[in-house]
Amino acid sequence: MIIPKRSILSFDRRKKQILLLLVCAYTLIVFHFNNKKFDLRFKTSATLPTSSHSSGINLKKYKADRRNLRDLRAQLSYAFPYEPEKPIPRRVWQTWKVGADSAEFPAEFRTFQKDWTASIEEAELFQYSLVPDSYVLPFLQSLYGEVPVIIEAFEAMPSHILKADFLRYLLIYARGGIYSDIDTVPLKPLDSWLSVNPTSLQNFESENTPVPYSNYAKSFKKVDPGFIVGIEADPDRPDWKRWYARRIQFCQWTFQAKPGHPILRELILNITATTLNSVSSCSKKFKKSIDLEHSRDYNVNYRDKRGQDESYDHDALKVSENVDGTDIMNWTGPGIFSDIILNYMSNIINNNDDIMLLNSNLQSSRRTNESTKKFYKKITESLQTHNKMPWEFFSLIEDPVLVDDILVLPITSFSPGVEQMESKPTSDEMAYVEHMFKGTWKDEADNNQQNKE
Repeated sequence: MIIPKRSILSFDRRKKQILLLLVCAYTLIVFHFNNKKFDLRFKTSATLPTSSHSSGINLKKYKADRRNLRDLRAQLSYAFPYEPEKPIPRRVWQTWKVGADSAEFPAEFRTFQKDWTASIEEAELFQYSLVPDSYVLPFLQSLYGEVPVIIEAFEAMPSHILKADFLRYLLIYARGGIYSDIDTVPLKPLDSWLSVNPTSLQNFESENTPVPYSNYAKSFKKVDPGFIVGIEADPDRPDWKRWYARRIQFCQWTFQAKPGHPILRELILNITATTLNSVSSCSKKFKKSIDLEHSRDYNVNYRDKRGQDESYDHDALKVSENVDGTDIMNWTGPGIFSDIILNYMSNIINNNDDIMLLNSNLQSSRRTNESTKKFYKKITESLQTHNKMPWEFFSLIEDPVLVDDILVLPITSFSPGVEQMESKPTSDEMAYVEHMFKGTWKDEADNNQQNKE
Protein backbone atom coordinates (compact mmCIF):
# COMPACT_ATOMS: atom_id res chain seq x y z
CA MET A 1 0.00 0.00 0.00
CA ILE A 2 1.39 3.38 -1.00
CA ILE A 3 0.63 6.28 1.40
CA PRO A 4 0.11 9.58 -0.41
CA LYS A 5 2.88 12.11 0.10
CA ARG A 6 0.37 14.66 1.35
CA SER A 7 -0.78 12.28 4.11
CA ILE A 8 2.84 11.75 5.20
CA LEU A 9 3.36 15.49 5.46
CA SER A 10 0.12 15.87 7.43
CA PHE A 11 1.17 13.06 9.77
CA ASP A 12 4.58 14.71 10.33
CA ARG A 13 2.93 18.05 11.03
CA ARG A 14 0.67 16.46 13.66
CA LYS A 15 3.70 14.82 15.30
CA LYS A 16 5.43 18.20 15.48
CA GLN A 17 2.35 19.80 17.00
CA ILE A 18 2.04 17.05 19.61
CA LEU A 19 5.76 17.29 20.39
CA LEU A 20 5.50 21.08 20.74
CA LEU A 21 2.55 20.72 23.10
CA LEU A 22 4.47 18.21 25.22
CA VAL A 23 7.47 20.55 25.42
CA CYS A 24 5.23 23.46 26.45
CA ALA A 25 3.49 21.35 29.09
CA TYR A 26 6.84 20.18 30.46
CA THR A 27 8.13 23.76 30.56
CA LEU A 28 5.05 24.95 32.44
CA ILE A 29 5.33 22.11 34.97
CA VAL A 30 9.02 22.82 35.60
CA PHE A 31 8.37 26.57 35.85
CA HIS A 32 5.52 25.98 38.29
CA PHE A 33 7.66 23.63 40.40
CA ASN A 34 10.59 26.03 40.50
CA ASN A 35 8.32 28.93 41.41
CA LYS A 36 6.01 27.10 43.78
CA LYS A 37 7.24 29.39 46.55
CA PHE A 38 5.62 32.40 44.90
CA ASP A 39 2.34 30.59 44.34
CA LEU A 40 2.33 29.49 47.99
CA ARG A 41 2.97 32.95 49.30
CA PHE A 42 0.18 34.45 47.28
CA LYS A 43 -2.33 31.84 48.38
CA THR A 44 -1.61 31.47 52.09
CA SER A 45 -1.62 34.06 54.86
CA ALA A 46 1.75 34.17 56.59
CA THR A 47 2.10 33.36 60.25
CA LEU A 48 4.04 36.02 62.14
CA PRO A 49 6.74 34.57 64.40
CA THR A 50 8.06 36.78 67.16
CA SER A 51 11.56 38.17 66.70
CA SER A 52 11.97 38.58 70.48
CA HIS A 53 11.98 34.84 71.27
CA SER A 54 14.34 33.25 68.77
CA SER A 55 16.75 31.36 71.02
CA GLY A 56 16.14 28.10 69.16
CA ILE A 57 17.06 29.62 65.79
CA ASN A 58 20.51 30.42 64.44
CA LEU A 59 19.59 33.72 62.83
CA LYS A 60 22.88 33.97 60.93
CA LYS A 61 22.54 30.57 59.25
CA TYR A 62 18.77 30.48 58.99
CA LYS A 63 17.59 29.35 55.57
CA ALA A 64 14.02 28.87 54.50
CA ASP A 65 12.74 25.43 53.60
CA ARG A 66 11.09 25.76 50.20
CA ARG A 67 8.58 23.09 51.23
CA ASN A 68 7.38 25.19 54.17
CA LEU A 69 7.11 28.90 53.49
CA ARG A 70 4.16 29.65 55.69
CA ASP A 71 5.76 32.09 58.12
CA LEU A 72 7.06 35.55 57.33
CA ARG A 73 10.69 34.89 58.32
CA ALA A 74 10.81 32.04 55.80
CA GLN A 75 9.17 34.08 53.08
CA LEU A 76 11.52 37.03 53.51
CA SER A 77 14.57 34.77 53.64
CA TYR A 78 13.54 32.88 50.52
CA ALA A 79 12.57 35.96 48.52
CA PHE A 80 15.76 37.83 49.46
CA PRO A 81 18.52 35.32 50.33
CA TYR A 82 21.59 36.80 51.97
CA GLU A 83 24.77 36.38 49.94
CA PRO A 84 27.62 37.56 52.20
CA GLU A 85 30.32 36.87 49.63
CA LYS A 86 28.97 39.56 47.30
CA PRO A 87 30.00 43.23 47.67
CA ILE A 88 27.76 45.95 49.04
CA PRO A 89 25.87 47.53 46.13
CA ARG A 90 27.27 50.98 45.33
CA ARG A 91 24.01 52.85 45.48
CA VAL A 92 22.68 55.67 47.66
CA TRP A 93 18.99 55.80 48.52
CA GLN A 94 17.04 58.82 49.75
CA THR A 95 13.30 59.49 50.06
CA TRP A 96 11.13 62.59 50.18
CA LYS A 97 7.55 63.71 49.59
CA VAL A 98 8.30 64.91 46.05
CA GLY A 99 11.08 64.47 43.51
CA ALA A 100 14.04 66.82 43.25
CA ASP A 101 12.62 68.27 40.01
CA SER A 102 9.43 69.44 41.74
CA ALA A 103 8.92 73.10 42.62
CA GLU A 104 7.76 71.89 46.05
CA PHE A 105 11.12 70.30 46.83
CA PRO A 106 12.64 72.44 49.66
CA ALA A 107 15.50 74.65 48.47
CA GLU A 108 17.59 73.75 51.51
CA PHE A 109 17.20 70.04 50.80
CA ARG A 110 18.12 70.64 47.18
CA THR A 111 21.53 71.82 48.34
CA PHE A 112 21.98 68.70 50.47
CA GLN A 113 20.81 66.47 47.63
CA LYS A 114 23.26 68.06 45.20
CA ASP A 115 26.07 67.31 47.65
CA TRP A 116 25.13 63.65 47.46
CA THR A 117 24.90 63.55 43.67
CA ALA A 118 28.24 65.37 43.40
CA SER A 119 29.84 62.87 45.78
CA ILE A 120 28.42 59.99 43.75
CA GLU A 121 29.82 61.42 40.52
CA GLU A 122 33.27 61.52 42.12
CA ALA A 123 33.11 57.95 43.45
CA GLU A 124 33.61 54.99 41.16
CA LEU A 125 30.48 53.13 39.98
CA PHE A 126 28.09 54.63 42.56
CA GLN A 127 24.46 55.30 41.65
CA TYR A 128 21.81 57.50 43.25
CA SER A 129 18.06 57.06 43.73
CA LEU A 130 15.63 59.55 45.25
CA VAL A 131 12.24 57.89 45.82
CA PRO A 132 9.29 60.36 46.07
CA ASP A 133 6.03 59.42 47.80
CA SER A 134 4.19 58.92 44.51
CA TYR A 135 6.61 56.13 43.53
CA VAL A 136 6.64 54.31 46.87
CA LEU A 137 3.68 51.92 46.55
CA PRO A 138 4.37 50.85 42.94
CA PHE A 139 8.02 50.37 43.83
CA LEU A 140 7.24 48.31 46.94
CA GLN A 141 4.76 46.22 44.99
CA SER A 142 7.46 45.43 42.44
CA LEU A 143 9.91 44.48 45.22
CA TYR A 144 7.58 42.76 47.71
CA GLY A 145 4.69 41.60 45.55
CA GLU A 146 5.62 38.00 46.42
CA VAL A 147 5.26 38.84 50.15
CA PRO A 148 1.95 40.73 50.14
CA VAL A 149 1.67 40.90 53.94
CA ILE A 150 4.54 43.44 53.85
CA ILE A 151 2.54 45.73 51.57
CA GLU A 152 -0.53 45.31 53.77
CA ALA A 153 1.43 46.32 56.87
CA PHE A 154 2.95 49.34 55.11
CA GLU A 155 -0.44 50.61 53.95
CA ALA A 156 -1.97 50.03 57.40
CA MET A 157 0.57 52.21 59.23
CA PRO A 158 -1.30 55.15 60.79
CA SER A 159 1.54 57.67 60.45
CA HIS A 160 3.75 58.77 57.57
CA ILE A 161 6.66 58.87 60.03
CA LEU A 162 6.29 55.13 60.61
CA LYS A 163 6.11 54.58 56.85
CA ALA A 164 9.24 56.64 56.23
CA ASP A 165 11.18 54.51 58.72
CA PHE A 166 9.81 51.23 57.38
CA LEU A 167 10.52 52.23 53.79
CA ARG A 168 14.26 52.69 54.38
CA TYR A 169 14.58 49.18 55.80
CA LEU A 170 12.55 47.68 52.96
CA LEU A 171 14.64 49.42 50.29
CA ILE A 172 18.00 48.36 51.69
CA TYR A 173 16.85 44.80 52.49
CA ALA A 174 15.72 44.28 48.90
CA ARG A 175 18.38 46.23 47.01
CA GLY A 176 21.23 47.06 49.39
CA GLY A 177 23.48 50.13 49.48
CA ILE A 178 23.53 53.27 51.62
CA TYR A 179 20.40 54.87 52.99
CA SER A 180 20.70 58.46 54.24
CA ASP A 181 18.03 60.97 55.26
CA ILE A 182 17.42 63.87 52.91
CA ASP A 183 18.72 66.34 55.53
CA THR A 184 22.22 64.83 55.57
CA VAL A 185 25.38 65.68 53.64
CA PRO A 186 28.38 63.48 52.80
CA LEU A 187 31.71 64.61 54.22
CA LYS A 188 34.09 62.04 52.71
CA PRO A 189 34.34 60.32 49.30
CA LEU A 190 31.97 57.36 49.34
CA ASP A 191 34.63 54.94 48.15
CA SER A 192 36.86 55.91 51.10
CA TRP A 193 34.44 54.54 53.71
CA LEU A 194 36.01 51.73 55.72
CA SER A 195 33.24 49.34 54.68
CA VAL A 196 34.14 49.48 50.96
CA ASN A 197 37.87 50.26 51.06
CA PRO A 198 39.83 46.96 50.87
CA THR A 199 43.14 48.45 52.06
CA SER A 200 41.60 50.15 55.08
CA LEU A 201 39.65 47.01 55.95
CA GLN A 202 42.74 44.84 55.78
CA ASN A 203 44.66 47.22 58.03
CA PHE A 204 41.76 47.38 60.47
CA GLU A 205 41.54 43.60 60.76
CA SER A 206 45.30 43.04 61.00
CA GLU A 207 45.70 45.62 63.77
CA ASN A 208 43.06 44.03 66.01
CA THR A 209 43.12 40.90 68.17
CA PRO A 210 39.84 38.93 68.34
CA VAL A 211 37.90 39.25 71.58
CA PRO A 212 36.99 35.80 73.01
CA TYR A 213 33.52 34.71 74.06
CA SER A 214 32.23 31.54 75.68
CA ASN A 215 31.65 29.52 72.49
CA TYR A 216 34.68 30.88 70.66
CA ALA A 217 36.73 28.14 68.94
CA LYS A 218 39.67 30.44 68.11
CA SER A 219 38.99 30.15 64.42
CA PHE A 220 36.75 32.20 62.19
CA LYS A 221 35.84 32.73 58.60
CA LYS A 222 36.79 36.21 57.42
CA VAL A 223 33.85 38.08 55.97
CA ASP A 224 33.58 41.59 54.60
CA PRO A 225 31.16 43.94 56.37
CA GLY A 226 27.56 43.35 55.34
CA PHE A 227 25.81 45.71 57.74
CA ILE A 228 27.29 49.08 58.72
CA VAL A 229 25.81 51.23 61.43
CA GLY A 230 26.96 54.16 63.56
CA ILE A 231 26.36 55.20 67.15
CA GLU A 232 23.64 57.83 67.40
CA ALA A 233 23.62 58.29 71.17
CA ASP A 234 25.95 57.18 73.96
CA PRO A 235 24.83 59.16 77.02
CA ASP A 236 27.24 58.10 79.75
CA ARG A 237 25.30 59.83 82.53
CA PRO A 238 22.93 58.65 85.29
CA ASP A 239 19.87 60.48 83.92
CA TRP A 240 20.14 59.16 80.34
CA LYS A 241 16.62 57.72 80.42
CA ARG A 242 15.18 61.23 80.52
CA TRP A 243 16.58 61.98 77.09
CA TYR A 244 17.09 58.75 75.15
CA ALA A 245 15.24 55.52 74.40
CA ARG A 246 18.29 53.28 74.90
CA ARG A 247 21.63 53.61 76.67
CA ILE A 248 23.36 52.79 73.38
CA GLN A 249 21.30 53.94 70.43
CA PHE A 250 22.28 53.02 66.90
CA CYS A 251 21.81 55.54 64.11
CA GLN A 252 19.19 54.85 61.43
CA TRP A 253 19.27 58.16 59.56
CA THR A 254 22.29 56.74 57.73
CA PHE A 255 23.24 53.08 57.44
CA GLN A 256 24.62 50.67 54.84
CA ALA A 257 23.98 46.99 54.10
CA LYS A 258 24.05 44.18 51.62
CA PRO A 259 20.67 42.96 50.33
CA GLY A 260 19.00 40.30 52.44
CA HIS A 261 21.01 40.93 55.61
CA PRO A 262 19.46 38.96 58.51
CA ILE A 263 19.34 42.00 60.81
CA LEU A 264 17.04 43.78 58.38
CA ARG A 265 15.00 40.59 57.92
CA GLU A 266 14.39 40.40 61.68
CA LEU A 267 13.63 44.13 61.84
CA ILE A 268 11.11 43.93 58.99
CA LEU A 269 9.53 40.86 60.59
CA ASN A 270 9.16 42.71 63.89
CA ILE A 271 7.73 45.88 62.35
CA THR A 272 5.27 43.97 60.17
CA ALA A 273 4.03 41.81 63.04
CA THR A 274 3.79 44.82 65.38
CA THR A 275 1.80 46.80 62.82
CA LEU A 276 -0.66 44.04 61.98
CA ASN A 277 -1.31 43.39 65.68
CA SER A 278 -1.29 46.98 67.03
CA VAL A 279 -3.23 48.93 64.38
CA SER A 280 -6.99 49.23 64.71
CA SER A 281 -7.76 48.59 61.04
CA CYS A 282 -6.09 45.17 60.85
CA SER A 283 -5.58 43.78 64.37
CA LYS A 284 -8.65 41.53 64.32
CA LYS A 285 -7.78 40.05 60.93
CA PHE A 286 -4.29 38.95 61.99
CA LYS A 287 -5.05 37.81 65.55
CA LYS A 288 -4.66 34.16 64.55
CA SER A 289 -1.32 34.80 62.81
CA ILE A 290 0.66 35.66 65.93
CA ASP A 291 2.25 33.49 68.62
CA LEU A 292 -0.31 33.85 71.40
CA GLU A 293 2.17 32.54 73.97
CA HIS A 294 4.19 35.73 73.43
CA SER A 295 1.38 38.10 72.47
CA ARG A 296 2.97 41.10 74.21
CA ASP A 297 5.92 40.89 71.80
CA TYR A 298 3.59 42.18 69.09
CA ASN A 299 2.03 45.03 71.08
CA VAL A 300 3.91 48.32 70.78
CA ASN A 301 2.27 49.53 74.00
CA TYR A 302 4.36 47.05 76.00
CA ARG A 303 7.70 48.21 74.61
CA ASP A 304 10.40 49.60 76.90
CA LYS A 305 9.35 51.98 79.71
CA ARG A 306 5.71 52.22 78.60
CA GLY A 307 5.25 48.54 79.35
CA GLN A 308 5.87 49.27 83.05
CA ASP A 309 3.37 52.15 83.18
CA GLU A 310 0.30 50.72 84.95
CA SER A 311 -1.76 53.81 84.14
CA TYR A 312 -1.36 53.36 80.38
CA ASP A 313 -4.06 51.52 78.40
CA HIS A 314 -1.93 48.76 76.88
CA ASP A 315 -4.88 47.29 74.98
CA ALA A 316 -5.54 50.53 73.07
CA LEU A 317 -5.20 49.96 69.33
CA LYS A 318 -3.34 52.50 67.22
CA VAL A 319 -4.87 55.11 64.93
CA SER A 320 -3.31 58.27 63.53
CA GLU A 321 -4.47 60.38 66.50
CA ASN A 322 -2.78 58.35 69.23
CA VAL A 323 0.65 57.56 67.73
CA ASP A 324 3.25 59.55 69.67
CA GLY A 325 7.03 59.83 69.84
CA THR A 326 7.35 56.86 72.22
CA ASP A 327 5.43 54.67 69.77
CA ILE A 328 7.62 55.75 66.86
CA MET A 329 10.83 55.17 68.81
CA ASN A 330 9.80 51.61 69.75
CA TRP A 331 7.88 50.66 66.59
CA THR A 332 10.12 51.68 63.70
CA GLY A 333 12.67 54.13 65.13
CA PRO A 334 16.07 53.95 66.86
CA GLY A 335 14.71 52.09 69.89
CA ILE A 336 13.57 48.93 68.11
CA PHE A 337 16.40 49.31 65.56
CA SER A 338 18.93 49.15 68.42
CA ASP A 339 17.13 46.27 70.15
CA ILE A 340 17.11 44.12 67.01
CA ILE A 341 20.82 44.71 66.35
CA LEU A 342 21.89 43.77 69.90
CA ASN A 343 19.54 40.76 70.00
CA TYR A 344 20.93 39.52 66.70
CA MET A 345 24.50 39.84 67.97
CA SER A 346 23.66 37.86 71.11
CA ASN A 347 21.95 35.21 69.00
CA ILE A 348 24.91 34.63 66.70
CA ILE A 349 27.51 34.34 69.47
CA ASN A 350 25.17 31.93 71.25
CA ASN A 351 24.77 29.72 68.20
CA ASN A 352 28.17 29.92 66.47
CA ASP A 353 31.77 29.34 67.54
CA ASP A 354 33.44 31.25 64.69
CA ILE A 355 32.20 34.82 65.19
CA MET A 356 34.99 37.39 64.94
CA LEU A 357 34.79 40.19 67.52
CA LEU A 358 37.21 43.08 67.06
CA ASN A 359 37.28 45.99 69.49
CA SER A 360 40.53 47.91 69.92
CA ASN A 361 38.75 50.32 72.27
CA LEU A 362 39.22 47.76 75.03
CA GLN A 363 42.97 48.44 74.80
CA SER A 364 42.64 52.19 74.39
CA SER A 365 45.39 54.45 75.76
CA ARG A 366 42.75 56.87 77.04
CA ARG A 367 42.01 57.02 80.74
CA THR A 368 39.84 54.11 81.87
CA ASN A 369 36.84 56.22 82.91
CA GLU A 370 36.79 57.86 79.45
CA SER A 371 37.00 54.71 77.33
CA THR A 372 35.33 51.33 76.78
CA LYS A 373 37.78 49.90 79.33
CA LYS A 374 35.47 51.39 81.95
CA PHE A 375 33.12 48.47 81.26
CA TYR A 376 35.77 45.77 80.82
CA LYS A 377 34.55 43.57 83.68
CA LYS A 378 30.90 43.70 82.59
CA ILE A 379 31.84 43.03 78.94
CA THR A 380 34.06 40.06 79.82
CA GLU A 381 31.46 38.50 82.10
CA SER A 382 28.67 38.97 79.58
CA LEU A 383 30.62 37.51 76.64
CA GLN A 384 32.48 34.71 78.39
CA THR A 385 29.86 33.60 80.91
CA HIS A 386 26.52 34.39 79.34
CA ASN A 387 27.28 34.52 75.61
CA LYS A 388 25.40 37.79 75.45
CA MET A 389 26.42 40.95 73.62
CA PRO A 390 26.23 43.84 76.14
CA TRP A 391 25.58 47.43 75.08
CA GLU A 392 28.76 48.36 76.97
CA PHE A 393 30.80 46.77 74.15
CA PHE A 394 29.96 49.86 72.07
CA SER A 395 30.06 52.59 74.68
CA LEU A 396 32.72 55.33 74.52
CA ILE A 397 34.25 53.89 71.34
CA GLU A 398 36.53 56.04 69.19
CA ASP A 399 37.50 53.29 66.75
CA PRO A 400 35.24 50.98 64.71
CA VAL A 401 34.05 47.69 66.19
CA LEU A 402 33.40 44.50 64.23
CA VAL A 403 30.96 41.75 65.23
CA ASP A 404 31.03 39.09 62.51
CA ASP A 405 30.00 41.10 59.41
CA ILE A 406 28.48 43.98 61.40
CA LEU A 407 30.68 47.07 61.41
CA VAL A 408 29.81 49.57 64.15
CA LEU A 409 31.24 53.04 63.61
CA PRO A 410 31.88 55.60 66.38
CA ILE A 411 29.45 58.44 66.98
CA THR A 412 31.67 60.79 64.95
CA SER A 413 30.98 58.88 61.71
CA PHE A 414 27.32 59.87 61.31
CA SER A 415 26.95 62.44 64.13
CA PRO A 416 30.04 64.64 63.94
CA GLY A 417 30.09 68.10 65.45
CA VAL A 418 27.20 67.61 67.91
CA GLU A 419 29.55 68.69 70.71
CA GLN A 420 28.52 65.97 73.15
CA MET A 421 29.04 62.25 73.86
CA GLU A 422 32.63 62.33 72.57
CA SER A 423 31.57 63.36 69.06
CA LYS A 424 34.46 64.90 67.14
CA PRO A 425 34.31 67.72 64.55
CA THR A 426 33.25 67.26 60.93
CA SER A 427 36.90 67.45 59.85
CA ASP A 428 37.79 64.21 61.68
CA GLU A 429 38.92 61.33 59.46
CA MET A 430 36.05 59.14 60.74
CA ALA A 431 33.35 61.75 59.98
CA TYR A 432 31.47 60.37 56.96
CA VAL A 433 28.05 62.05 57.05
CA GLU A 434 26.67 65.12 58.80
CA HIS A 435 23.04 65.20 59.90
CA MET A 436 21.56 68.69 59.65
CA PHE A 437 18.52 67.82 61.85
CA LYS A 438 15.90 69.48 59.65
CA GLY A 439 13.29 66.74 60.14
CA THR A 440 9.86 67.61 61.50
CA TRP A 441 8.47 64.26 62.69
CA LYS A 442 8.94 65.09 66.39
CA ASP A 443 6.60 68.07 66.18
CA GLU A 444 3.76 65.90 64.91
CA ALA A 445 4.48 63.19 67.48
CA ASP A 446 4.67 65.71 70.31
CA ASN A 447 1.29 67.16 69.32
CA ASN A 448 -0.30 63.72 69.63
CA GLN A 449 1.35 63.26 73.04
CA GLN A 450 -0.04 66.61 74.25
CA ASN A 451 -3.49 65.73 72.96
CA LYS A 452 -3.43 62.50 75.00
CA GLU A 453 -2.40 64.35 78.13
